[in-house]
Amino acid sequence: MTKRIAILGAGVCGLATALKLLEIDPKADVTLYESEDRVGGLARSLTVGDQTADMGPHRIHTELPDVQEFLQEIAGDELERVERRSRMWIRDRWIEYPPQPIETLKVFGPLTLAKVLASFGENALGMGPKSTTDNYEAVMTKAFGKALYRLIALDYTRKVWKIDPKQIHGDIARVRVSAGGLDRLIKRVLVGEKEGQETALKKFYYLEGGVETLAKKMEQRILAAGGKIEVSRRVTDLRRDRDGWSIFFDGVPEATSADLVFSTVPITDLLELLLMQKENERVRKAREEMRFIANFLVCVVLKKPEATNCQWLYFPGRDTVFNRACEPKNFSSSMGDADSTMMVLEITCHHGDKVWNASDQSLIKKSIAGLIKTGLAKEEEIGEAIVHRIPYTYPLYDLEYRERLDHVWKYLSKFPGLISVGRQGLFLHNNMDHSIHMGFRAGEVALRENPEHPERKFYNEVRRFQQFRIVD
Repeated sequence: MTKRIAILGAGVCGLATALKLLEIDPKADVTLYESEDRVGGLARSLTVGDQTADMGPHRIHTELPDVQEFLQEIAGDELERVERRSRMWIRDRWIEYPPQPIETLKVFGPLTLAKVLASFGENALGMGPKSTTDNYEAVMTKAFGKALYRLIALDYTRKVWKIDPKQIHGDIARVRVSAGGLDRLIKRVLVGEKEGQETALKKFYYLEGGVETLAKKMEQRILAAGGKIEVSRRVTDLRRDRDGWSIFFDGVPEATSADLVFSTVPITDLLELLLMQKENERVRKAREEMRFIANFLVCVVLKKPEATNCQWLYFPGRDTVFNRACEPKNFSSSMGDADSTMMVLEITCHHGDKVWNASDQSLIKKSIAGLIKTGLAKEEEIGEAIVHRIPYTYPLYDLEYRERLDHVWKYLSKFPGLISVGRQGLFLHNNMDHSIHMGFRAGEVALRENPEHPERKFYNEVRRFQQFRIVD
């Protein structure tokens, strides 16, 4: 029989899942349903005047062989090699990021640098501070020493996540320091690093026209293989019976039937639908406690060719409302015209907090003030500005998140023929290449390895997805 397969969400993970399913079984009846008016999810573009930006910059770098082969094959001719440049605004001046020892000495002075080395030395000798809790601060302090952590990372972490770093699980830090701490950082400066073992990228690839180019190429390939894509389809109900799954969409009176369902929508939204038919008090409580960080992008056009020569800028201090910025034209000249440029400023928040409830005009005003204060723009250079709100960006790993996810994944494994996958679908902090890999893996499990009970096999191995290394 031809399998009827529904994929909820057409971000890169949903698109990758569809491609893998159609590769394994070209006769499969695969349909993607996307709530937005076009595919891509977070891998889409924003346009302001003649300037274009990703919804958060998506540089192309991966340590996963299957994803590397796929990206080279689908977009090889349009991949541009980019020299990475980034800086941090700290103590009213710019420093290179990641910090360089000589520049750090000039900015912070020999006494501060001596404290940094001394605190790291204490850790190396087992004399540093010890924590009985596996939290972000404990992991970062062990890797870099208390002094450097407080100097560089503490304020930035608070600003991004909006909670005390001691309340963030150590897993968030662990995936970022998997290549080593201060010792590796110094070694990188002195002798360099082998490719594939970087602590920070020096070069990466970027797609001409931005990341939406990749989403469109994946869409075209799915349609050419016989898959179907329906946009503006928001799921309102999901029911399971002996004949399979029934999926209901907003504004569509009749249900869509499927034998297999892959969901990439936020896991909290999926659980809300499933709990209506299979109640579980522990899972309901877990769902209520799961939080995502929202990300607001303030895009400001500047009436000059460039603001900086960097791709990324970081702002740990309270003197700016934004915590990170990028200039899209420095990723690719295809992102804008020659006479103007655009700064994309990231502001994170929690659902319902003061930033979440702020007006667009208030966020734009504060962002422009930050651009002027840091010397990135002058008043007369400010052009058009917009705010784009992304309600679900990063899963927030608090100290109890692992136990909570164990309950949720066990609950999900009880629904035959349903696999939740991707960053939002599995509540996993990862990058675009990891999401593509997870989509490939979900397809392989479902049609090749365990077609009778794919959900059981898939949820048995999801913990390994938490071990992906994130290289900034």
